[in-house]
Amino acid sequence: MRSIDTRASGLAVLLIWGVGFAAIAAAGELMRGSPPPPEQQVTAGNWLEAPYHRWAFQHLESLLPTVTVDRSEGPASPLPAGAAEPSTFAFTDFSGRRRDLEQFLTDQHVDALLVWHDGAVIAEHYRNGQTPRTRHIMFSVTKSFTGLLAEMLIEDGVLDANRPVTHYVPELAGSAYGDATVRHVLDMEVGIDFTEIYDDPESEIARFAFAAGMRPAPAGFSGPLNLYAYLPTLKKHGEHGQDFHYVTANSEVLGWVLERAAGAPFGTLFATRLFQPVGPERDAFFLADPHGKAVSGGGLAITARDALRLTAMLAAGGRSGGRQVVPKPVIDRIAAGGTPRPSLWGNEDGGTDNSYRSQWYIHHPSGTYSAAGIHGQNLYVDPASGLAVVIQSSYPEADGAFFAVNDAFFLALADRLRAVQ
Repeated sequence: MRSIDTRASGLAVLLIWGVGFAAIAAAGELMRGSPPPPEQQVTAGNWLEAPYHRWAFQHLESLLPTVTVDRSEGPASPLPAGAAEPSTFAFTDFSGRRRDLEQFLTDQHVDALLVWHDGAVIAEHYRNGQTPRTRHIMFSVTKSFTGLLAEMLIEDGVLDANRPVTHYVPELAGSAYGDATVRHVLDMEVGIDFTEIYDDPESEIARFAFAAGMRPAPAGFSGPLNLYAYLPTLKKHGEHGQDFHYVTANSEVLGWVLERAAGAPFGTLFATRLFQPVGPERDAFFLADPHGKAVSGGGLAITARDALRLTAMLAAGGRSGGRQVVPKPVIDRIAAGGTPRPSLWGNEDGGTDNSYRSQWYIHHPSGTYSAAGIHGQNLYVDPASGLAVVIQSSYPEADGAFFAVNDAFFLALADRLRAVQ
């Protein structure tokens, strides 16, 4: 199990300015009425704040500009139902607390939990108003699909991970990325002056949020207000390739590189290479910056069932519906992991259990890999047992030890399923 005290695993833009929990009686009363009372309105300015976030994470197409990801024509691929998960399932988390499934769902503010095992759905839970049709923001789970697309273009020979970033995006010369390689960006090993402090409006991530169109800039703000203008302003600090440094801007640079290398918008790449081939039920979408750039570091909104189709495809070695969607060498490279850097969460005190490769977290002892986003978004892939798990959540905090609870749940569930086979 990864031991995580604070994990900057998503778009670090929980900037708690203004109204807080006491503003309304209950999240269930949000956005009721025509129009809703002012204190119950969810807006582009408060959507990342609790309790407004619970409604917003399921309705972002009503609040912010988006880029549609077309599911294309044809029937959705089946998600057959299997035997239900063991009714007696319970697990002990990293702190020693014992939880059954219902307590886990409540404690973790889970909006949707789907579990795929042995070729079928064995658990499908929706809460807090979510339904199978709801498109829920995944935050930095998006990064992992960006990294997966990059590895696919590398496999195609379209992208070279050892080339400098400026080979593809010369506009980044003179920035932190001026002498970084694509591999440095893929593995979050760029030496850069960038902080992701969620409740600090002076943190670099706040300026990122303004440029990405995710928060309105305050009066008098004179910085860049789109990602193409913002990313070249970031400055180098330290050396590349020395340690893990989680930076959301890296994933936006990677998305820009992919667009240039492939000659197609990022949303189109995601749709044609990953989304459409798994047979989704409903269009997905990305949040878009003011220039229409899909936010490749944290902007994907997707139904839990379609997220499960993608995750199950990975658990099956890249195959879906009898088709090899992701080349097996790509799956193998990601699952093999990278260098267990000391600053990576879970490697404190000299540990080497965890690494980060191409925007995925790898847990070496269990042979599993995962994706994570703020407020509790998770994908979990266990190739050895064909287990895939999707969690969409609205945890009130952006970051914290609750991610370690999810990790303990994943590993305990895998152990339980092996025991009952």
